[in-house]
Amino acid sequence: MSHRASPAWSQRFTDPALFEREQERLGAAWTLLAFTGELARDGDWLRTTLGGRSIFVQRFGDELRGFENVCAHRFFPLRTAERGNGPIRCGFHHWQYNKEGAAAGIPKCKEMFGCGPREVGARLRRVEVATCGALLFGRFGDADGEAGGDLSARGSGRESLEQYLGPGFPILRAMTNVPRVPRCMRTALAANWKLGYHISLDDYHLVAVHPDTFGKGGYLDADVVRYYRFGSHSAYFHTGRDGDLAAMAAACEGGSYRPDAYRVFQFFPNLLVSHVPIPGGCYGIVQQYRALAVDRTELRTWLFPAPFPPADQGARAALARRLLGPLLPLVVPRRTRKIVGEDNAVCEQLQTVAAQARGEPHFARHEERIAWFTETYDAWLSGEAIPGASAP
Repeated sequence: MSHRASPAWSQRFTDPALFEREQERLGAAWTLLAFTGELARDGDWLRTTLGGRSIFVQRFGDELRGFENVCAHRFFPLRTAERGNGPIRCGFHHWQYNKEGAAAGIPKCKEMFGCGPREVGARLRRVEVATCGALLFGRFGDADGEAGGDLSARGSGRESLEQYLGPGFPILRAMTNVPRVPRCMRTALAANWKLGYHISLDDYHLVAVHPDTFGKGGYLDADVVRYYRFGSHSAYFHTGRDGDLAAMAAACEGGSYRPDAYRVFQFFPNLLVSHVPIPGGCYGIVQQYRALAVDRTELRTWLFPAPFPPADQGARAALARRLLGPLLPLVVPRRTRKIVGEDNAVCEQLQTVAAQARGEPHFARHEERIAWFTETYDAWLSGEAIPGASAP
């Protein structure tokens, strides 16, 4: 495959045409859509976006199916609300579709088309869906037997979600194995989504931007900080007992993992998952940077008690959990909003001068994962193999 030049640094955050192409390409990457608990009952559906397109996912008995949110007849949106329950029926002409996405009910079909609904052959474009823990992912690709065109240029249709996440799969499954859907906090960000995602990959800014939270916590100490790159993804370990990525994956797979240190996973393209041990317990955090426009983003944040037994089983730790545990649902969201607000303020200032960037940035050691992300991002845009990862 011929090489395509990477876009200039400023273009990545300011060029509307590149933004549209980027979103189309990234529609072939496994992307977080929702928590599975949001589709608990038969017939439940929710609307969201993928690759810049409106889609919806619906439960049919024990199965979850995803479709592009466009009627095959006159291209009316099939779902015009955020969520609901009921058959797939277009509000424009009452065309109805089955769980395969095929038109199964067309009013006056023989009179209008001279044949039955099956012979019309109209169907919705499928979205492939899969789950990991309580998380539901989707992608455009080969789910309905089509080649997928540019959307599957990197061959992503050959990777299952488990293959795509690699050693991150058992970790993500264990970290998000929660019985209920956590409350979602939504934050508007007046900046390109990648600027928000970059700051989650940047540990160099902690002292300057978060002096009251991260800055004095030893999060940059060379003897305890480890970075890992796996496939399209990366991780930050403030090392603990299960000291490396392989050990943590094995412990999560075997059900023996106990969190005793701060760890963060960035799953390409836009998902951030972490756990934070704190006095009185440990919290899990899931965040997603949803691109709305080239300079507009919605950050979704879910907070929940981490689904692991505590690492410290001692009497003092048990007392701390009993005394402080009830306060965590109040303290953790407040602290998270503070950190998110500080990060967003920086990103919005970056956006104001993004068009003035000349050349490429100089990445420090604690910004290394931004460089990894940029290499992966460029590879997805060009359809080439990811540097540092096995080819699809």
